[in-house]
Amino acid sequence: MSRLQASLFLIAIVGSAILLRSYNITARSLWFDEAFSWRLIHFPLQEMIMRDAQDVHPPLYYVLLQGYSHIFGSSLLAIRLFSVACSGIAIAGAYVFSAYAFRSRKVGFLAATLLAVSGWNISYAWESRMYPLGMVFALFSSYALLKAVREKKIAWFALYTVLATCLAYTHYYGFFTIFAQILFAAGSIVRYTRGNIKEMLKNRITWYSIGAMIAALIAYSPWLPTFFQQNKQVQTAYWVPPIASTSIPDTFYQFFVPTKEIPPHHWPIIVLSLLPIMGTITMWVWLVLRKNRQADGAILTALLGFVPFAIGVVISLSGRSLYNDRFFAFAGIFVFCALAYALLSIPNKILRRVVVLLAIIGLVASFIRYWNELDIAHKPGSRGATEYVFQQRTNEDQVMVSSPYVYFAILNYATDEFFAPDVPRLFSQTGELSHFSGGPIMLQSDIVGSSDIAKFSGTVWVIDTTGYAEIPFQAPDNWIEVDKKIFPEVFVYQGDIIVRQFKVK
Repeated sequence: MSRLQASLFLIAIVGSAILLRSYNITARSLWFDEAFSWRLIHFPLQEMIMRDAQDVHPPLYYVLLQGYSHIFGSSLLAIRLFSVACSGIAIAGAYVFSAYAFRSRKVGFLAATLLAVSGWNISYAWESRMYPLGMVFALFSSYALLKAVREKKIAWFALYTVLATCLAYTHYYGFFTIFAQILFAAGSIVRYTRGNIKEMLKNRITWYSIGAMIAALIAYSPWLPTFFQQNKQVQTAYWVPPIASTSIPDTFYQFFVPTKEIPPHHWPIIVLSLLPIMGTITMWVWLVLRKNRQADGAILTALLGFVPFAIGVVISLSGRSLYNDRFFAFAGIFVFCALAYALLSIPNKILRRVVVLLAIIGLVASFIRYWNELDIAHKPGSRGATEYVFQQRTNEDQVMVSSPYVYFAILNYATDEFFAPDVPRLFSQTGELSHFSGGPIMLQSDIVGSSDIAKFSGTVWVIDTTGYAEIPFQAPDNWIEVDKKIFPEVFVYQGDIIVRQFKVK
């Protein structure tokens, strides 16, 4: 296959992936994390970074999304398409990394194809969050590192430094990927020098690697005080539940068979849910032990998949749990890269083609089942609730939301889609929100308290949620409920959006 043919084939894969991810992209209601992104990028750049520092994420995604929004706008369609674009670039990155790591375009094409039709990967592109962008930096930084180690050229180490720093500025779990990369570089130095200290000190890779780490640390140093402060507040209070015995197998199950709920744990179905993690671990061991000219690429791929999980589990067991499925986005992509190589290593040509075809069909079928399971068309959620309220209310009616976890999504629809003359308000007894419930993006004008609602008269619309362990608003005695509508959300943890109409005596 010529370079032009390879380029056209890759464009076809990426283009198909983008179309697949763009289908009905605004159908699912905006949810809290996305609404956080939307609200944050509306602040001036300096204030945005300052407010982000009060949250738990580094700022690069928001900076890029804000710059993008100046050109393409900040509608729900626009900000989700930014993630779609990043996902498309990541799929191209999967080809670039895998083709080079395993010295085979076929492996690169299959890795890109598997990710293109993966329901797990597609779901990240549906949301205006930083994970697709992080995938881009994880893949291309790994490619640059492998290129640097193989060719021993400082220019590739310099490019790696830039990309790895960008990854660390995108999501803190990127550090786990970077640690895997450091292990690979250190192992390569030991392998090239056979463990001889004098040879290590003479080896160019040693000094280029040290220089890359120092440069990355210098580039990241302005954010380090904020990182330590954010880590401190996470250790004090965070929403992630404790890691359970089924957490890790469930994550691997979701890689291949995404579901909107926790996978079944009852016998004998639990045996099936263990197959993905058992198969992946076996594949990693095989990659590390396999001896051929692709060994360095295979080892790097295995490390990039395994190490983030190992670190995440150790941290979650030793302190505040940080284990959540979606945080392992940067590790999961390398599981698919490894899978592509494993499938194409099947010796028998006919069997190999059959297994590859079945893998692609299986992922497509899994995505279709997942899409049908979500039943988005019948889960109007916050959008449906907002539309109902702002079609029914008069300009004199008050609109109040009882939970910060749905308030910012309701605010988005009210202002950006329904152009409400006055915005809904968030009820809060204290006037304060925690860092994980929207505190960094809250304005004092968003809030109404008990003294404010005591002055309400006429009709009041209250929007509650049954999700996020929230408790519905307890109306004062002189508020008479006259109507109630329920708008289901897609995922179980989101619950239902409940709209109640009250008349104030």
